[in-house]
Amino acid sequence: MSDDGVSSLSAWMEFARPVLQVLSDGAVWTFADLRAAVAAAMSEGTGDPDISAGPRAEKFVRAVRDLVAVGAVTQESSSRTSITQFGRQLLAADPVETTLINQLPAYREATSMQHIASREPVEDRREAYWFVDAHHAGVESKDQTQRFLDGGIWENSVADKYLDQVGSMQPGDLIAIKHAYIRRADLPFDGRGRDVPVMAIKATGTVVANLRDGRMVEVDWDPAEPLREWYFYTSEQTVWRVERGDWMRDGLIDFTFDWAEQDLDRFRNAPDWADRFGDDAVAVVEPGDESEIDEEALQGRTDAYTLTDIVADGCFVPEPVLGDYLDALRTKKNLILQGPPGTGKTWLAKRLGYALIGSKDRNLLRAIQFHPTLAYEDFVRGWRPSGDGKLQLEDGMFLDIVNAARADPGNNHVLVIEEINRGNLAQIFGELLTLLENSKRTPGEALELSYRRPGEPPTYLPENLYIIGTMNLADRSLAIVDFALRRRFAFRNLEPTLNESWRRWVSEHNDIPDDFLTVLAHRVNALNDTIAADRSLGEQYRIGHSFFTPYGAARVEDPATWLRRVVDSEIRPLLDEYWFDDPERVQKEAEALLGYPL
Repeated sequence: MSDDGVSSLSAWMEFARPVLQVLSDGAVWTFADLRAAVAAAMSEGTGDPDISAGPRAEKFVRAVRDLVAVGAVTQESSSRTSITQFGRQLLAADPVETTLINQLPAYREATSMQHIASREPVEDRREAYWFVDAHHAGVESKDQTQRFLDGGIWENSVADKYLDQVGSMQPGDLIAIKHAYIRRADLPFDGRGRDVPVMAIKATGTVVANLRDGRMVEVDWDPAEPLREWYFYTSEQTVWRVERGDWMRDGLIDFTFDWAEQDLDRFRNAPDWADRFGDDAVAVVEPGDESEIDEEALQGRTDAYTLTDIVADGCFVPEPVLGDYLDALRTKKNLILQGPPGTGKTWLAKRLGYALIGSKDRNLLRAIQFHPTLAYEDFVRGWRPSGDGKLQLEDGMFLDIVNAARADPGNNHVLVIEEINRGNLAQIFGELLTLLENSKRTPGEALELSYRRPGEPPTYLPENLYIIGTMNLADRSLAIVDFALRRRFAFRNLEPTLNESWRRWVSEHNDIPDDFLTVLAHRVNALNDTIAADRSLGEQYRIGHSFFTPYGAARVEDPATWLRRVVDSEIRPLLDEYWFDDPERVQKEAEALLGYPL
């Protein structure tokens, strides 16, 4: 660092000597207590300097950070500090003047290497940092922060969720209580009239014990006074696991646990936010007040979507089985629904995605259909002609959703891939095929793209990106495609389901008599038994229930005519493909399905 760089530190060096004087008693001080003691010491004879908020509070924070960086102060935990021998030497060398500390050769030498504005991140001793919520529904006081601080705990009260994450917290891990919301006013930058995601850090601490029940950990807490607010890269999840590896994650970790400043200009002008908050963004006027929108209100949204809603929408798979599908998706990150034609694979894939998201937010779910000619250049990134006749690199759908998910860690993002086995996966995903595995969803596993922009860092898939594929077993292509998917995806089979739930749904929504549906189910099951027993076909060629489920709530006036139309237009052409060399058999099975000769 140059002399100019060192002298620029003097703006906050007025706090350096008072900090060292307070810490010189040899005790370990919390950040809040240290600030109060420094304020009290500096107020003698001059009035309260008020370092609880505003620019002076930030100068105080920077002074403590610099003293930690040069080794004058050490962090005992996430926000507990004590003086070092070097700090005592600084006090002894500067017994009177507070501004002489930054002129000491030892300080200047250490600062030139370690100052927070340019220093490299300290080697990370931890794999994960934890950001947890204290707003719990269903209890007397929704904000449990004070109870957690008083009890030295953090508790997961969300039924049957986050058990694995909480169970994996280790003693020594750093943890923070956060609270996410949005705001349009009172921002430290121009929000251009738009809602800005904000996350307040209410307390930080160190995990000291884990009860291994997925519910509770013991924590040595330090309250954050005053609250510090982080912008843009936020999360509403009750448990958010963050690892180092990219500038956004590193910035959040340093802000929370090392008192670093957030580089708001970099975030505002990053690709994910530049169009709304960047230097060239156009201001807008949006309706509504400018007050905070609390995450408690978000948790009570009326558009919440759950497994129960899937059943209510007309799914004939029992809810516990759907729960297994969703658990497999959460664990593996990738799920394939496979089954015979007409078993509702795509329909269910999208609704499972919405259940994982928690609402029918179409901005968080994208769908695409694979085909044999789809290539990496279409799906990930490739060269495209620009308006001036030159070629330029353009991102495909997959990178769009990857970047959207990475910039929005508070929500799950889902990509539904129909007919996933019809595409050449190695050709479509390229190097990213490896990164689909759930164990490789970290910055440490990042890979460089085949078409890489200058200075672009390696790419990884975020943990909040989930993929649901569908596979028609009757159209299965080469077995090697299935092998490529097997280790990266969980598989679940859908069966033709003409059960009581199906009969009740069709009877109630389409006015088809129950006795007619009972007979129809018996005939379809008999046809499927015949198909399954045929050695040239098998179970994967059976006929699904979707063929016999009228769309919507339209009343079927004449069930027999409706069934004849279904058989003529959909079932018989399928049977013609199955038994293309035996038209008499096709005739026989179609007549058996209708119950009368054609």
